[in-house]
Formats: sequence, C-alpha cells, structure tokens
Amino acid sequence: MTNFLALLREKKGSIFLFGIFVAAAVFFTETAVSPRYAVRTDFMVVQSSGSQDFYTLFKSSEYLGKVLSESIYSERFINAVIETGKVSAQGFLPTDKRDRLKSWRDMVSIEKNVELGMLSVIVKADTEREAGKVMEALSDVLINRNKEFRGGDEKAVEIRVLSGPITDRNPTPKDLLTLSVLGFLAGAFVRAMWISLKTLDRPGGQSFAAR
Repeated sequence: MTNFLALLREKKGSIFLFGIFVAAAVFFTETAVSPRYAVRTDFMVVQSSGSQDFYTLFKSSEYLGKVLSESIYSERFINAVIETGKVSAQGFLPTDKRDRLKSWRDMVSIEKNVELGMLSVIVKADTEREAGKVMEALSDVLINRNKEFRGGDEKAVEIRVLSGPITDRNPTPKDLLTLSVLGFLAGAFVRAMWISLKTLDRPGGQSFAAR
C-alpha cells in the first residue's frame, strides 16, 4: 500500500493533467451540445376546500401534482400546446411519435414538490424566443386546460403561477462547475487506475501487489 501511494505521488503530475483534460472535454462538450437557454416557471396546485379536511386536501394535492407532472410528458399534452397557436406546428418537434416524445422530454423537465402541491417546469431551447414561446404555451395549457389531464370538477382545481417565467443561460455556471469537477475526479481516478494496472503488468508487479 505504501509503495502504491508512493507511485501515485510520483505520477501526480500525469494524473493531474489527465484530470484537467477530461474536465475541459466535459466543459466544452456540455456547452456545445446543451441548449443555450432555459426558462423556468413555478406553479402551485390550488384546490377549493369544500368540506374536505386538511389531510384529504394534502393527499389530493400530492396526487394531482403527480398526475399533472406525468401528463405534461404525454402526446395529448404536446398536442394541446400546439393547439394554443403559440408555437409552430411545423418543425416544432419530429413527426415520428417516439422521437416526438423523446425530443419533448429533452426540452421540458419538471421538478416536483408534491407534498406542497408545487411544480417547477423548465423549458430548454437554443434561442430565448423559442424557450419563452414554449413556456407560454405550456403555461396556457396548465392554467386553462388542466381539467383535460386530471378529471374531476373543472372549478375544483386552479393552477397558479408562483414565479416566472425566468430566463437563464444554459447550462448555468454552477452546473458547468459541478460537471467539470466531476470530470476532473473521474479523469484522475481513471489515470491512477491505469498507472497501477500498468505497473502490475510489469515484471515484478505481482510481488508489488502482494506487499
């Protein structure tokens, strides 16, 4: 073990440089491949209390949050978004159903706090205008046509905007930093393992491992 640590100290420059190389590759790949903009809007599911007690309302909000968040990824919801007229029906998404759903999932992500009946929706696109238009259409469907995806009384549930839409560059500096650090650690680990395995393959390497 002592010899192994000494070997790593001896090769630390090589390990560090390889880690930097992987981190840089991750950084440039992420910035080149990822959509350039992300728009975020926070929604709240509000129910009319009626004669329901607090616990029933709580469980109902949790259920509705899950139903609506899953419905957003459905083909029916995509069609409703297009029907708003806020996005172009041509070229907006692929025509093949499988590719269409995959592209939609890549574009739209949801962060749920179902206990509080909250949904945070994030739309990513290459232009700020496109991301904004998709979010505008999505918000329209959630607010005005949510009954189509949950059932029940039309007036029993209201979807309200808590905050947003807020536009940011994508990926965020925090995301890039996190990915770069992870890339560096992964690169350093792989390089260290490669050096140790290469040493074991040399004559006398087995005796080194046995120590």
